[in-house]
Amino acid sequence: MAHSIPDDIAARVRRLPPAQQQQALVYVRTLEHAGAGPELLQFVGAIPAPDLATMTAVIEADCERVDAADW
Repeated sequence: MAHSIPDDIAARVRRLPPAQQQQALVYVRTLEHAGAGPELLQFVGAIPAPDLATMTAVIEADCERVDAADW
Protein backbone atom coordinates (compact mmCIF):
# COMPACT_ATOMS: atom_id res chain seq x y z
CA MET A 1 0.00 0.00 0.00
CA ALA A 2 1.39 3.41 -0.96
CA HIS A 3 1.83 5.94 1.79
CA SER A 4 0.63 9.48 1.39
CA ILE A 5 3.10 12.33 1.22
CA PRO A 6 2.12 13.64 4.69
CA ASP A 7 2.61 10.15 6.16
CA ASP A 8 6.00 9.82 4.48
CA ILE A 9 7.09 13.23 5.74
CA ALA A 10 5.90 12.46 9.28
CA ALA A 11 7.76 9.13 9.32
CA ARG A 12 10.97 10.75 8.13
CA VAL A 13 10.72 13.61 10.63
CA ARG A 14 10.14 11.15 13.49
CA ARG A 15 13.53 9.56 12.73
CA LEU A 16 15.34 12.90 13.06
CA PRO A 17 16.93 14.12 16.30
CA PRO A 18 14.81 16.66 18.20
CA ALA A 19 16.84 19.66 17.00
CA GLN A 20 16.34 18.70 13.37
CA GLN A 21 12.65 18.00 14.01
CA GLN A 22 12.38 21.61 15.24
CA GLN A 23 14.12 22.83 12.07
CA ALA A 24 11.69 20.80 9.96
CA LEU A 25 8.74 22.31 11.82
CA VAL A 26 10.06 25.84 11.27
CA TYR A 27 10.53 25.09 7.57
CA VAL A 28 7.01 23.69 7.20
CA ARG A 29 5.59 26.78 8.90
CA THR A 30 7.43 29.01 6.42
CA LEU A 31 5.94 26.99 3.58
CA GLU A 32 2.45 27.55 4.99
CA HIS A 33 2.97 31.29 4.69
CA ALA A 34 4.75 31.19 1.33
CA GLY A 35 1.44 31.27 -0.52
CA ALA A 36 0.50 34.59 1.09
CA GLY A 37 2.48 36.54 -1.52
CA PRO A 38 -0.26 36.85 -4.14
CA GLU A 39 -2.65 38.21 -1.51
CA LEU A 40 -0.20 41.01 -0.76
CA LEU A 41 0.04 42.08 -4.41
CA GLN A 42 -3.16 44.07 -4.01
CA PHE A 43 -1.16 46.55 -1.90
CA VAL A 44 1.54 47.21 -4.50
CA GLY A 45 1.66 50.94 -5.13
CA ALA A 46 -0.53 51.75 -2.13
CA ILE A 47 2.19 53.88 -0.51
CA PRO A 48 3.01 57.01 -2.50
CA ALA A 49 6.58 57.24 -3.82
CA PRO A 50 7.45 60.39 -1.78
CA ASP A 51 6.39 58.59 1.41
CA LEU A 52 8.56 55.61 0.49
CA ALA A 53 11.50 57.94 -0.09
CA THR A 54 10.96 59.54 3.32
CA MET A 55 10.75 56.15 5.00
CA THR A 56 13.93 55.00 3.27
CA ALA A 57 15.80 58.14 4.32
CA VAL A 58 14.73 57.79 7.96
CA ILE A 59 15.69 54.13 8.06
CA GLU A 60 19.09 54.83 6.56
CA ALA A 61 19.71 57.78 8.87
CA ASP A 62 18.38 56.45 12.16
CA CYS A 63 18.06 52.68 12.09
CA GLU A 64 21.48 51.69 10.88
CA ARG A 65 23.22 52.69 14.06
CA VAL A 66 23.27 51.36 17.60
CA ASP A 67 23.24 53.59 20.64
CA ALA A 68 24.43 51.26 23.39
CA ALA A 69 23.84 53.94 26.02
CA ASP A 70 20.09 53.45 25.58
CA TRP A 71 20.29 49.77 26.55
